[in-house]
Amino acid sequence: MPLVQINDTELYYELSGSGPQTLVLLNGISMSTAAWAMQVAAFQSRFQVLRYDLRGQLQSGKPEADMYSMPQHAADLACLLDKLAIPAACLVGLSYGGAVAQQFALDYPHQVQRLLLAGTLAWSDPVNEAIAMSWEAAARTPDAALRFDIGLPLTFGAEYLVQQADNIALMRDFAARQPWLPLARLVAGMRAHDLRSRLAQINLPTLVLVGEDDRFTPLYHARLLACSIPGARLQVVANCGHAIPLERPDEFNRLVLDFFDGSA
Repeated sequence: MPLVQINDTELYYELSGSGPQTLVLLNGISMSTAAWAMQVAAFQSRFQVLRYDLRGQLQSGKPEADMYSMPQHAADLACLLDKLAIPAACLVGLSYGGAVAQQFALDYPHQVQRLLLAGTLAWSDPVNEAIAMSWEAAARTPDAALRFDIGLPLTFGAEYLVQQADNIALMRDFAARQPWLPLARLVAGMRAHDLRSRLAQINLPTLVLVGEDDRFTPLYHARLLACSIPGARLQVVANCGHAIPLERPDEFNRLVLDFFDGSA
C-alpha cells in the first residue's frame, strides 16, 4: 500500500474491504497497521477499513519536532480522509489512537459518524507521567527492550501473559528494534493531552471500552470519558488488560460491529 503526502510528512496507509461506511482504526502508541490483523478480516466484509501509521510510527514519516501533538494527528487524519475522498468515517481509537480520535471528533465533528474509544484516556495524569519518565530512563540504558519490559505488566492481563508467551517474545523483539526518538515525540504529545474540559462538546454516538484488568488506562479513565461525553456508553471487558483487540479479538470485533451497525 502507498505512502501519501500529508501536511509536512508522509503517512503509510492500507485501505481494504467495501461497504457504505469507512471504519478508521487508530493505532496505539507503539503499534503499526499489522497489529489489527485479527480485526480486518472480520470488518472488511461490512466496511471499507482504513488503517494507517500515525506520524512517527513504523512506516510513516518521522519529521523533526519537539512533539507530535494530538491536534497535529487530527489534522493529518482530516487531510488523509480528504485525499482518499472519504467525507466522513467511523473511528475506532485504541489507547493513544483513542486520544487522537477524541481530538478529531472535537476538531472535525462533521467528519465523524460514530466513535469507539478503547483503553484510552482524556488526560495524561500523574500515573501516565510516571510511566513516560520510566520509558525515558529505559531509553538511556543499553538494554533496547527495557522499555517494553517496563510496559509489559501494564499492557496485558494475567491470562494473556500466561497463554501468549511466544507472541510476547515477538513483540519484545519488535520493540527493541524501534528507534526511541520518534516514540519520544509521540509520548510528548500524549503528555500534553488534556481534553477534560471539552468532552461535553462531543455530540456523537460513543462507546467506551476498557479491560477489567487494564493497568495502563484503568477503569477510572473510562468512567471519566463515559460520564463526560453526552450519551456515551461504557462497556467493561472481563478478564482483559489494556490491549483488548489482541487479548479478546472475537469479543472486541463483536462489540465493534454491533456498535457501528447500530444494534448496540
